[in-house]
Amino acid sequence: MDRSIAEIEEHELRSVWENEERDFTRWLTENIDLLSAELGIEIEDARAEEAIGDFSADIVAREMNTGETIVIENQYSKTDHDHLGKLLTYSAGKRAGFTMWLAEEFRPEHRSVLEWLNESGPKDVKFFAIKPRVVSIEGSEKRGFEFEVIVEPNDWERELSDEESLTETEKGYKEFFAYLVEAYAERRPSWYKLTPGPRGYMTFSAGITGVSFGWVFHQGPEFSIELYISTSEKERNEAIFETLQDDREEIESNLDVELVWQQLPEKQACRIKWPKPIEGKITDLTPEQQAELIEWGVDAMDIFQDEVEPRVAELQGSDL
Repeated sequence: MDRSIAEIEEHELRSVWENEERDFTRWLTENIDLLSAELGIEIEDARAEEAIGDFSADIVAREMNTGETIVIENQYSKTDHDHLGKLLTYSAGKRAGFTMWLAEEFRPEHRSVLEWLNESGPKDVKFFAIKPRVVSIEGSEKRGFEFEVIVEPNDWERELSDEESLTETEKGYKEFFAYLVEAYAERRPSWYKLTPGPRGYMTFSAGITGVSFGWVFHQGPEFSIELYISTSEKERNEAIFETLQDDREEIESNLDVELVWQQLPEKQACRIKWPKPIEGKITDLTPEQQAELIEWGVDAMDIFQDEVEPRVAELQGSDL
């Protein structure tokens, strides 16, 4: 072995987060976008310790594209029957579309249960076994973090990437956002270039975990530029929204447009959007209409980001 290449060392989760419920679960709730990126889905409205009957699930969230409920059960050390029972109870109680068990080590029999459920269980539920790992380079005090997917639904990777499995609408979204991403990256060369997916939205961070800019297709139909505020705490979301709303007159004057301010009391999140009516669904739009929409989306996001991003940055160091 080349001794110039250091080995990777793995550490217990409690070496960073002492308590699973109080520390790790709440950290994961606030950084749920890391799990989103690993699995290739959009997770929003993550809430810790949500009540289900007389019990409480570690994390309950929502998949933004499908609206399906996500249930996450966390466990330090090796998996056991008690946590398996909780996982299935919470999943059934919430009628979850995604059920995720995070643990440091999976017993073979528990892996087999999740594989069997993906093979023979409810067809509308996807089961995952995921190992969260704290790692470091040999001799270094710095810690890194990653997820290792141990069990996933059958053909999950193919489902995410296989063009043949996509509907015409999903193909339309993916192609539209591919062109939009290229155009926005050309406008802002330093912007982190996103990978388009088969969904009716494209989001990127606004500087605070849980707060993002987005291009979104909505019913109406309409296409909008927006700021979506969805941290793990409803009160914090509302405080950020209200702080920005205090500057509404100035923001709208600078943009020369009247925005739509939605506190969304029925949800955990809040939204500020700049909508544009369109002629129909993505599959109804002509190439010329799509090109015009992309041009508008680039121009509008460019000035919207310039106006709003510094205001969000000021909130990063505040009590919000």
